[in-house]
Amino acid sequence: MKPEELRRTEYAYNKRKMLLIFLVLVAVTAGVIWLGFHPPRDKDPHPVWIFVSLWLVLFGILASLALPKLLSKRPALIISTAGICVPSFPDQILPWSAIRSFDRVQAKYSDVIVLHLEPIVARTLTRPWLVNRLPEWLTGSRAKVGIALQVLRGNPDTIFGQFVGLLSEAYEAAERQGMPEDSSIAPDDEEEALEPALNSGGHPIFTYVLLAILVAVYLAELAFSIEPPVAGSLPTWSLYLLGGTVRRSIVEYGEWWRLFTAPFMHGGILHLAFNCVSLWFAGQLFERLIGWRWFAAIFFASALGGSVASVWVNDQYTVGVGASGGIVGLFAAVVAASFRFRSGPIANALRMGAAQILIPSLLPFLSAARGGENIDYAGHFGGALTGAALSFLVLAFWPRERPTPRFGAAATAFSALFVIVAAAALWPISTTLQFVANNPMTNFFAGKYEQAATGFASEATENPENAAYYNLWRFFAQKRGNDTKAISDLEAAAGKMDQATWPYPVYSLFLGASKPDEMIAKAADGNQRCEAVFYSGEWYLLNGNAEEARPRFQTALSSCPKTFLEYDGAAGELKSLGVQ
Repeated sequence: MKPEELRRTEYAYNKRKMLLIFLVLVAVTAGVIWLGFHPPRDKDPHPVWIFVSLWLVLFGILASLALPKLLSKRPALIISTAGICVPSFPDQILPWSAIRSFDRVQAKYSDVIVLHLEPIVARTLTRPWLVNRLPEWLTGSRAKVGIALQVLRGNPDTIFGQFVGLLSEAYEAAERQGMPEDSSIAPDDEEEALEPALNSGGHPIFTYVLLAILVAVYLAELAFSIEPPVAGSLPTWSLYLLGGTVRRSIVEYGEWWRLFTAPFMHGGILHLAFNCVSLWFAGQLFERLIGWRWFAAIFFASALGGSVASVWVNDQYTVGVGASGGIVGLFAAVVAASFRFRSGPIANALRMGAAQILIPSLLPFLSAARGGENIDYAGHFGGALTGAALSFLVLAFWPRERPTPRFGAAATAFSALFVIVAAAALWPISTTLQFVANNPMTNFFAGKYEQAATGFASEATENPENAAYYNLWRFFAQKRGNDTKAISDLEAAAGKMDQATWPYPVYSLFLGASKPDEMIAKAADGNQRCEAVFYSGEWYLLNGNAEEARPRFQTALSSCPKTFLEYDGAAGELKSLGVQ
């Protein structure tokens, strides 16, 4: 012990607690790696490996921070009459006179002493070699130092009490010697960013407006859905028609506007509720801190990044909807923005608050599908990466003297452009809905049999070359709608046909003049055989035998050309029977 250190106490890391946390991380990492080699059979392995790679990077960062502390034989904290030695500046004693002020910030999972140092003294301190080479806006100012009491071996209150006691003694000694406790520092020497309080006045207005928009859009989805919702969840087909993302539609048909509409949509009431709660929490945490302009821009940019990632990674027929990409991007941006406020109370509140939402949204082990919906992890990762990247970019151009970032007008312009594109997409959406609403096949499988029968009759009049097939579908719609004229109308249509040509044998089947095998035997080529198989399935279905109908629909789906009514009919019937 040096002569000047008359009293000295050393505190080691609580390695048992840290080892337990590290082992949990190792176990989760092992599970993530196992998931990479054993992905779900019905899922594309590429997004799984993207998740695995990102997790391994995160684990590497966490391990590089934890292992030196676990293996270190040095004390984690030294408190003596000469000053204090902290892990941020190993082998360097901070004299008590260098501490301008301090705070103790306690939360559910953290207990931190925040030291505010004299800037002149702080400039002389050096960090470990790797951290010392990183930019200060990322690592934090030397003028503010955090001491995490929760990872030390010992009672936090006892450690804090000893710290306060020795600091008070040093101040009293300095006062007796006629030295001021606080030297005046010119404003230009202060290195810390302004720290607005999280509970400052005002409300996150944009968050409330966005919540209202999301609820209104969901109500519009329910109102304009082509198929009836089930327990508050919309069918996939309706989500697609209303603006959900699908790779094939975007890449092959140029419907890029879906990237902007999908983030406003939700698949079900639970999906909406979860995202609204998360968004409200993000707004309370972040909007008042960074300002509504950049809060909105980060949300919309993250939503766009999530949509792009979802389309790029997922199966080409996957329909993606939801504000999750934008919300996860906000929480990733919260973590990135916390570096501006270093290890103080705002930084800890931001990181702990964001982790409660961000980690479950990115880990399949900690979250599950809600209401039978699949969680779009590709969209979550895309949103998180976009939000974090944009937040770091904003930090780089955020002057310390400003309470909010620069270029607010540019952020507002981007948000306005996003909303304008989404609003303009209402035109193609409404056009498509109008076309589909008049489509008799759509009405048929939506259970609107009267409209379907009318539509098929109209198609038969307008397309005489295919009238025989449309009249068959009118018959199916009439039978399911309990129309007493179904048989008489079918007989009238059959009377206008040449009995020696196809598809008259199909009419004979439904009029009771033949059996399915006899009808199939009269098919002359592959196209007629695929039609015959399909209509035999319809015959069995009308007679209440779904077990016999199902394999016939599957055969028709695999053998009929995709331009045939029978192909669409087989797909619809299988969906109605619960066959994927």
